[in-house]
Amino acid sequence: MLKEFYTTPRLGMDLHDGGGPFGFDIHKAYEVCTLINDMDVSVIIETGSNTGDTTEFLAKLYPTKKIITCDINNNYFNFAKTRLEKYNNVEIYNVDSVYLIQNLKYPKDTLFYLDAHENGMDLPLTKEIKSIKHGIIAIDDFNINAPGYSYEPAINIDCIKGTDDVYINNPLAKYPYPLLQRARRCGRAYTTKKVKANWNYEIFKKFCK
Repeated sequence: MLKEFYTTPRLGMDLHDGGGPFGFDIHKAYEVCTLINDMDVSVIIETGSNTGDTTEFLAKLYPTKKIITCDINNNYFNFAKTRLEKYNNVEIYNVDSVYLIQNLKYPKDTLFYLDAHENGMDLPLTKEIKSIKHGIIAIDDFNINAPGYSYEPAINIDCIKGTDDVYINNPLAKYPYPLLQRARRCGRAYTTKKVKANWNYEIFKKFCK
């Protein structure tokens, strides 16, 4: 994971964190990859691909898993489409995230990485959650109300009603890798929808609460 994380170019546009896989936050990448590995995820759906930093990292790390991503911004989409065309396991769409989710068929072992929003635009998270039929859900920029972490105040527990138990990253957790992202760390939340099997707090005991 470390090799693919640090060799993926940081080509993100208009981002406060400077781009990179998962905003160049190795702790966030560690959490999501732990979910993918321990819950044997077969499909990854990413909303808000920007220029494809996170998408390319996942495509390289998981070449046998289907990765579906989208962005409504034409410039981001065109850049990411060209960048990702060499990966046979990636599908990219120039549509909004809610439309994508509503028009896909996916198994219960799908992981949704929800990060579709831009400054000054409506947050689609509530509609995304309602549109997800089943799956494992990772939410970026979540309000964990902790010093040193950035987040969208509106992205909070009220946005994700109708899901199963919700866990947030623990600011005091100890990780196996040092975090080199100094510009912006963001909160995140993890939950499921209609997925009972294998969902176990033990997966998160080191980095969630």
